[in-house]
Amino acid sequence: MKLQDITAKKVVVVPGKALRVLIEEKASGLMTIFEPADDSIFWRLHFSQGNLIYATSGMGKTERLHYLLKQLFPNTQFSIPSNLDDQDEYNYIHNILKAGKLSPKQVQKVFYILTQEAIAQVLSLPRAAITYDASHLPLENAVLSLSLKSMLNSLREKISNAARLREAIGSPFQRLQLLEMSQDISKPDLDIENCISFEGLNANLAKKCTLYELSLQTNQTPLTFGNLIKPMVQAGNIKVLSYSVKTDQPKPLIACIDDSKVTQKIVRMTLEASGFQVIGITDPAQALSTFVQQRPDVILMDINMPDINGYELCRMFNQSNMLKSIPVIMLTGRDGFLDRMRARMVGSSDYIAKPFRPEELVQLVKSLVVKPNSSVATSAPTPLAPPATSVATSITPPTTTSLASFSTSAPQLRLA
Repeated sequence: MKLQDITAKKVVVVPGKALRVLIEEKASGLMTIFEPADDSIFWRLHFSQGNLIYATSGMGKTERLHYLLKQLFPNTQFSIPSNLDDQDEYNYIHNILKAGKLSPKQVQKVFYILTQEAIAQVLSLPRAAITYDASHLPLENAVLSLSLKSMLNSLREKISNAARLREAIGSPFQRLQLLEMSQDISKPDLDIENCISFEGLNANLAKKCTLYELSLQTNQTPLTFGNLIKPMVQAGNIKVLSYSVKTDQPKPLIACIDDSKVTQKIVRMTLEASGFQVIGITDPAQALSTFVQQRPDVILMDINMPDINGYELCRMFNQSNMLKSIPVIMLTGRDGFLDRMRARMVGSSDYIAKPFRPEELVQLVKSLVVKPNSSVATSAPTPLAPPATSVATSITPPTTTSLASFSTSAPQLRLA
């Protein structure tokens, strides 16, 4: 991967690889990383000459800052404004110093911990959509200039905890709701003793609070508390909701028919990071019956499969009144002219050869999806499904303290 591969246009990459590129090329600018589990959540990393100046969330700054300041300075009152952007948040922390509430060393600690937590969240992602803006103006009055490599030893446990949490809760910013049919949370539910104050916790779950807000009630970090309640999320007692109150139309459904589990995982991780739902089918004989229940917007299909090949299956789709209008992309290791012609003759819409670049697959799928008109409401947040098991189980704690080690938890795609 090179710096020119990371542009203002969204690309899906391994975040650790992208960060390594910025460091090696001593780049300056703003990198934005979007959460695959909830595209209303994103992280913003500010670089100068390859060093990290600041990292923070792109939204929810008030909840996150309120939690952090309360944990660090429980006896000091802070009035935190809402709707902060990056520079506003930076200025607010500087103004705490000017007001004499905190010392210069304490303010530097606030900046460091905010940055450290954001980096841990980013490096726990196996793949994510990112943008990079080299023209972004640097933050004023920067007090940090960190070598990211030097931070890794202190981040290993945080990255592992964040990765484990993603098996059920995609981000500490996602909202959690205790279902009405469920009983109130109690200590036996969580199998812990004398480490959490439960006063008001159930009421806050009813309000659809984030882990940052819930952590204020429990005296635990968001990652620790999130992993404690993860069994209740997995059991369906607690619903995971989007951070945003935006209620868009359902995400486009993409079907991938391929007997290779590796290909299935790569396609799922790439497309889910770009806002699609993905259904994987490893047995082509089950495709027709599956699509009766779930009609996809686009079908990705391998050519070489047992029992029935992709050409024959595509021909069958085109003979079905229900399926013939669905675009089909042939996804295969073959890249010859005759193969492309044969794919067209049986009715496929396009063709992509393995190994493919993530942005190439995303762009092709987007070009074939008919986008419905979306509507924005101010109602309750949108329910989200837990991250796919096939992706979550691929996340393993790093065994070395290098940026490259955080690039090995997901299957690799070739980037030109």
